Amino acid sequence: MQIKYPILFILVMALFFSCSFKRELPESFIADIENTAKKFVPDKRTKVFQINYEYGEEHNKWIIEGETTEEELLRAIDSIANKYFDQDEVSLNMQLLPQSALKDTIYGLVKVSVGNLKKHPKHSAELVDQALMGTTLKLLKRLSYWYMVQTPTDYLGWITVGTVEELTENELEEWHQAEKSTLNVNFAQVFSAASTNSPVVCDAVLGCTFKKRERQGDWQEVELPDGRVGFIKQELIGEPVEIDNSKYPSREAVIALAKNMMGIPYIWGGNSTKGFDCSGFTSTIFRSLGYLLPRDANMQVELGLHVVPKDDYSNVLPGDMIFFGPENLITHVGICLGGSYFIHCSDDVHINSLDEQDELYNQYRKRTYSKIKRIIID
Repeated sequence: MQIKYPILFILVMALFFSCSFKRELPESFIADIENTAKKFVPDKRTKVFQINYEYGEEHNKWIIEGETTEEELLRAIDSIANKYFDQDEVSLNMQLLPQSALKDTIYGLVKVSVGNLKKHPKHSAELVDQALMGTTLKLLKRLSYWYMVQTPTDYLGWITVGTVEELTENELEEWHQAEKSTLNVNFAQVFSAASTNSPVVCDAVLGCTFKKRERQGDWQEVELPDGRVGFIKQELIGEPVEIDNSKYPSREAVIALAKNMMGIPYIWGGNSTKGFDCSGFTSTIFRSLGYLLPRDANMQVELGLHVVPKDDYSNVLPGDMIFFGPENLITHVGICLGGSYFIHCSDDVHINSLDEQDELYNQYRKRTYSKIKRIIID
């Protein structure tokens, strides 16, 4: 009888180690998944990928769940799982975004002057970007009162449901085909009648877009993305600027518009004339003139030709972009005014110089200067 206890002990320990082994995924499997994901989703600011591994005790198999915007990545993950596991050893449930629950309604138009995009679906989360009234967003998924969306620069964020007018592809095409107007000044209001004494329908900022309706003297009747109707002074609006990165804005137009925003305050994540961060300022300038820049400074620095400035900066042209930050880490961007001068948003939009003899010299920016890139090719 005494011999049974060691045997029982051995059986229990064998079962324990067997279960423990099952709950450890092969390191090579995880490495294959991670390396493959990096190929298809090199930057999670513009593409979605998340995955979770859990061992399911009830069915004695691995449960692998997640989501991505990249269909090819889904196929690659399925292939990797088949390489490592038999069918009865794993349950693979990866979702392709947009979420199937959205059905055909996978587009939205921002229906407030400035839609705020958050890093996470809660009001207290970090502001990562802004989108203007009339901007098309791709709806990826809904979580309670929030949509995960993708902007025209592919930037990702969460926006409240109440600030977006949901559309099907056909409805979006109707919006695109409609005759529209865009606000040409930094700030304005839309009134309920052709009078500044009438109630305000909403505010607007540079780049907000509306459908055109009837003109009444000095006033233009407009329709907002959600169907609300109002009036705005004709002198404040113009034809929408078509985004076309095959054409460059003029250097003169870039500088004139940038200087027109002097004093607008810095807001982290700001990308409108209500407030900018550094790359939101440069994005707004170029977008307003028909050229779409990537969202962040370390994305924008990848564009254009590298300009090595002369000691007197005489080869630096108005409209060139200037970048700052420690080596291999771009943290700030501005627009060159020609020579040593540049305009940027830090605290507010203002002008500084890299010339130590100039009254606008900024020692910190001189010390953290990284490079100048030429976006506008003459």
